[in-house]
Amino acid sequence: FAYVEVLPKMSLEGVARVLAGAKFVVSVDTGLSHLTAALDRPNITVYGPTDPGLIGGYGKNQMVCRAPRENLINLNSQAVLEKLSSL
Repeated sequence: FAYVEVLPKMSLEGVARVLAGAKFVVSVDTGLSHLTAALDRPNITVYGPTDPGLIGGYGKNQMVCRAPRENLINLNSQAVLEKLSSL
């Protein structure tokens, strides 16, 4: 995808600088999704069996993309792209 940037290994401060300038972020349920929420950047967090209500990022720009039947093997890129189009 022409609009995707995969980041190299960098410090947390470096990642925060990149995320702060991002139009949007697609993340999994890790600390980076919480950092994106703290920076108030539009973010789609992909979840498998974990419960976004328990560990999800909070904020008006945070969206959940949950895998069908809570198994990531059942999630396709089209579902994520549909969420992106709603941002």
